[in-house]
Amino acid sequence: MTDPGFAKTGAYKSVVATLEKAKIPFAAYTDVQGNPNEKDVHDGVAAYKTGGCQWILGVGGGSPLDVAKAIRLMVTHSGSIFDYDDALGGYDKITSNVAPMIAIPTTAGTGSEVGRSTVIVNTKTKTKTIVFSPYLLANYVFADARLTVDLPAKITAATGLDALTHNVESYLAKGTHPLADSIALGGIRLCAKSLKKACDNGQDLEARGDMLMASMMGAIAFQKGLGVTHSLAHPLSTIAGMHHGLANGIMLVPAMRFNADVSRERLTEISRTVNAVLGRDTKSSADAAISYLEELCRSIGLPRKLSDAGVKEEMLSELVEQAVHDTCWHNNPKPVVKSDFEKLYAETM
Repeated sequence: MTDPGFAKTGAYKSVVATLEKAKIPFAAYTDVQGNPNEKDVHDGVAAYKTGGCQWILGVGGGSPLDVAKAIRLMVTHSGSIFDYDDALGGYDKITSNVAPMIAIPTTAGTGSEVGRSTVIVNTKTKTKTIVFSPYLLANYVFADARLTVDLPAKITAATGLDALTHNVESYLAKGTHPLADSIALGGIRLCAKSLKKACDNGQDLEARGDMLMASMMGAIAFQKGLGVTHSLAHPLSTIAGMHHGLANGIMLVPAMRFNADVSRERLTEISRTVNAVLGRDTKSSADAAISYLEELCRSIGLPRKLSDAGVKEEMLSELVEQAVHDTCWHNNPKPVVKSDFEKLYAETM
């Protein structure tokens, strides 16, 4: 289970050769899209059943791993993947009867390899459906930094910003969760240390390893919750076709500014974590964290404006409507209303 890009790599050929050498029969589905939808799940289930498979091997970034988790559910459960939408009570419908799965990440972003959810686009509603259950956790995970060294700098940056956003948003999310908070700060520290290094030199195994760890830490930490950044980012993928990590990266700093007045102490702790210069008070110290991460985003060369990433003015009203109905903002440290979404999108155009 992977995407067309990885299927062309030497690493994919190595996986296939290993299976063939061990005389393990397998079926392959290599057409997973960047923002996977119900067709990916349907076709993957068909490949699993036609091949008489007993295990699922998901190899790739967040999209192939999410599809692999959706397939392991749907080969044993009836109906549509959307019947298991967490927002509609799908959690209670999922049983432990799922196909076993191995996850091998080749990007450092979503941390899907250690996550309990899968995100699938509903092409009819143009919305993202989140299916969530501890039964979706992979049985085995093999995270090897060597599999990420050939990732282009642009994708390294976008996926890295996804990892950074997961850690930052989970740390700022309302509520108290000492374990998640500590993990998130550790993930932020690794991103600050190694994201630009990994973008500048893809062969830097230490930096690649740091980002793989930060990715997994973010996925674990955001069990606490996320925030308005993700509610802004999800529609950018379903409506504008934007890479999820890029969408998060563009919206992260505006969202941090939006939350700054209620998150000064936590933003100050982020400043300490990344060794930013602290100010004389919590406001200036909080601003230091925002400025530091803004400069990090700029330094890795990704667009900072939505218009530079293909978003059109005529999309804004639909983006706002979807963002309002996204559930991630419910854990935002500050209340969010429709006019806030309108302003955040408009200011980032």
